[in-house]
This record gives sequence, structure tokens and C-alpha cells, in this order.
Amino acid sequence: MKKHILFLISLLFVTPVIKAQVLYSEDFDNYTLGNLGTDPTGTASGQGGWFTLCHGNTPASNNYFNITSEANKGNVLTLSSSTTIPTYGTVSARRTDINTLINQRTPGNNVIKFEIDYYTGAQHSGSGYAHHIILGDNAAGNFLVANNILIDYSLHSQYGHLSVGGKDLSGNIKLDKNASPYSNLPFSTWVTLIVYLDYNNKKVYFETPYFNTIVAADFLKNSTSTNLIEDFKPTVLAFTFASQNQTTTVDMVNKYDNIKITALNAVPPYVLNAENFLAQKFNVFPNPVTDIVTITNNENIGIEQIEVLDISGKTIKSLNYNKENEVQLNLGDFASGMYLLHIKTNEGTAVKKVVKK
Repeated sequence: MKKHILFLISLLFVTPVIKAQVLYSEDFDNYTLGNLGTDPTGTASGQGGWFTLCHGNTPASNNYFNITSEANKGNVLTLSSSTTIPTYGTVSARRTDINTLINQRTPGNNVIKFEIDYYTGAQHSGSGYAHHIILGDNAAGNFLVANNILIDYSLHSQYGHLSVGGKDLSGNIKLDKNASPYSNLPFSTWVTLIVYLDYNNKKVYFETPYFNTIVAADFLKNSTSTNLIEDFKPTVLAFTFASQNQTTTVDMVNKYDNIKITALNAVPPYVLNAENFLAQKFNVFPNPVTDIVTITNNENIGIEQIEVLDISGKTIKSLNYNKENEVQLNLGDFASGMYLLHIKTNEGTAVKKVVKK
């Protein structure tokens, strides 16, 4: 973190000042210990405006949702079960007013930063249990339909696999760049998760201090909207655990603390630098190009996919590769102009410009 601070200070004179506006901050320390809510049907809100919901095959109970005391952290929000969770049963705590918070941002602050401290819980022997942290954009608060999910952190409770998904996100995003093939978190451990939604440039950045990584991916790349942050505004914040295909009788415990939502006018330089650093490792030649362009690197970084985008952000062509460190791309049929190459690797996504003659 000290490196990041020094880097930011050094860039103040050559880059625009990042204007940060905290829209929501919650550490639960002002909440009363005990049940978070009184209505497990999700109709009436409980403490702090949180709704609690038992759905699927899960019997309604307030005992799944509690404010508990945690050593060295104060109060935290805890989702837990000491009873049987039936097959296809789900419990969730959620807020459905995130859009009103986003509406309070200063005009032009179209980068939304979300961060949270998350306790991974114990390992479970069954294969059908998953924990989710979800940002959704559905006005009715329905986050269960995949198309209503902007960002979804998912932890597999048997193996500790941490994955991310979301609307129009690129596939195979590895938060741990050294992982093969899964990014694994330790069980019963607090970790910090940070994500930047850059609506100006259709990019998302996942910062995971546990892995010491920042990973960039395309975001809302298939949308033709001219006002993305209004049309895909974060509305719902939800925490869930679910029994997908088998009944569990083991305790499921997840905890959440130090939630913060911030609006910024730009992605911080140290975050962008992580992506730019990867891009510097790739060579694209010839450039300008008439037909065949070669993309290569000298560090054996495996290329998994290349997407060609026009200057409006529309994907023109997409090709998959088998972790090759040198590929050739035929742009002979493309119209003259500038294009962006999104080079997706196991270390993240590098963006290079190429000019077609």
C-alpha cells in the first residue's frame, strides 16, 4: 500500500486529480447485536435498511441473519446456519437502495468503487454450496436472474475457489494470476475485495490484496447505450449462501464488514498502471498494418483470446487461442482506421492500438 501511495503522489503533477466521493460506508458498529431483521420474507426492512430473505426451499427464520461481535473488528454482519439447509435453499441479506446513493454522486463521477471485508467461512464437504457477493441493477431488487447481476463474487465452499462474473464480462477472469486453474482463498479468513466499475470506458478492475493483483476486464461490452451508468446503475447489494443440489447439515457462516461505495471521476493511476504494465510486454507489428498483424511477447505470456474493437467500443472480431505467446491476426478485410486489441491472458487483459491502412 505504501508503494501505491508514493506512486499516486508522484503522479499528481502529470495526471488529473482523482475526485473521490464516498456515497456509502458501513461498519455495523452502530447496530444492535442480535437479529438483523424481523421479516425473513424480504418485505419489511430491518436494521440499517437491510432486507432479509429466506427463499427457495429454506424455511423462514430470522436466525440466519445476525449482527455479531468480532475480535479486532467490532460488529459485523453474519449470515449463518446451524440447522439443515434444504436442497435449492437460499438465504440473502440485501439493500435495494443503492441506486439512490449513486444518484447523489457529483456529475462526471462515473467510476464506482465497491469494497468490502469478507470472511470466507469454514470448508464444507458437499460440492453444491456457494457464497455470493452481488451488485445488481434490477430496480425490483431481483438479483437471482443472471442478467440482473453487474458483478458477482462467488466462493465455492468445498474447494475455496473464488470466481467473478457479471454482465458482459470477459470469461476466465483469474483474480490470482499465478493460479492454475482456480483462484483459491483460505477458509475461515478475512479478505478484502475491491472492484472498480468504469462506465466511461466499459472496463472493470478487480483489486484483490490477498493475491496482490489487479485484473482488468471488459464490462458492458455488448451494450449500445449512450448513458451506461444510468441504464446499468447499481441498485442492489446482496450477500447470499445457497445449497444448490444437495441438503447440508453443516454450519454455514459468512461475515461482512467495512462496506464502502465511492464515486470517482477516473480510475486511480496505480490501478491503470497495472493494466498498462502488462500492455508494455506485448509487441504489435507492423503498425500501421495492411493485412497480417503479429502480436507477441518475450515473457511467454499465454494469449487466451483477442478481441478487436472499433473506436466506439463495439467488438468486431473475437478469436480464441491456446495460451500461445505469438499469434497472427488478419485485418485485411477491415476498413481503414484505428482499432483496439484486447489481448486476454492468464495475467489479465492488455490493450494495444493498431491502425489499419
